[in-house]
Amino acid sequence: MGTRSRLLSCLWVKTALGERDRGSPAFWATGWLGPQQYLRYSDLRGQAEPFGAWIWESQLPWYWEKETADLRVKQALFLEAFTVLDEGGSYVLQGLLGCEMGPDNSTAAVATFALNGEEFMKFDPKAGNWDGDWPEARAISQKWRQHEDAVWQEGHFLLTSCPQRLLGHLETGRSNLEWKGERPPEESDPGSASPRPHLRPHPPPTASSLASHLAVGLGEVPRDSSAKSLVPVVGIVIGFLLLMAVAAGGAVLWWRMKRGLPAPWILLRGDDLGALLPTGPSKDADS
Repeated sequence: MGTRSRLLSCLWVKTALGERDRGSPAFWATGWLGPQQYLRYSDLRGQAEPFGAWIWESQLPWYWEKETADLRVKQALFLEAFTVLDEGGSYVLQGLLGCEMGPDNSTAAVATFALNGEEFMKFDPKAGNWDGDWPEARAISQKWRQHEDAVWQEGHFLLTSCPQRLLGHLETGRSNLEWKGERPPEESDPGSASPRPHLRPHPPPTASSLASHLAVGLGEVPRDSSAKSLVPVVGIVIGFLLLMAVAAGGAVLWWRMKRGLPAPWILLRGDDLGALLPTGPSKDADS
């Protein structure tokens, strides 16, 4: 039950910065299955990539292409939102988007948005609208609705694509369900059976820290691992050569014995050399 309760949600945390330092991403996203991160994306790399234990999850090639395409669309919308906010302000726009599965396998959409760490807007897939009391929420909603397919794409993602992906990960990633690796950096609801990441102000990672994070996430290879990996290979080679030598020796022995010849190693013994010479009276003995 504990394993299943940890994986009742599939959520994406998406963050965009109105202002950023040089070399830092303007938009990045993380994907979560329950409390475990399985995806990462930033505009610096421009590709959705598996994270943690899900690096080894068996997925069709187009799956990550689809994740990348969806995140690039969301990246454009998030960065466009800053154009309707007051100029000169330092804004952090975040979204917690995805779905949660209940005990009866029914799913509920999650679509909450925060500005500078404060929740200010939600998306209702049934009403087909982003709504909130803040003036910024109305301005961003009006801007996003100018895109002809924006409402349909958001609703389809929350009600159809997300549940399909959640079920797919539960099936193909079954071997990773007990993985105890990375934990979410955000706090979790203490009373929730399925902890989920929260939205809060998030300082942008620098280019060096991002590169380091990506390298560590993929799993750095220890310096001496290559030498250690050669040990079983060398052992296999030596064993193969010994086997070939034994086989060759057996073949030579069989060939000599078939012709009535002594074993080859007898010729190499000095104390047995005389026994191989013809015996009989010598000339000296006759004389």
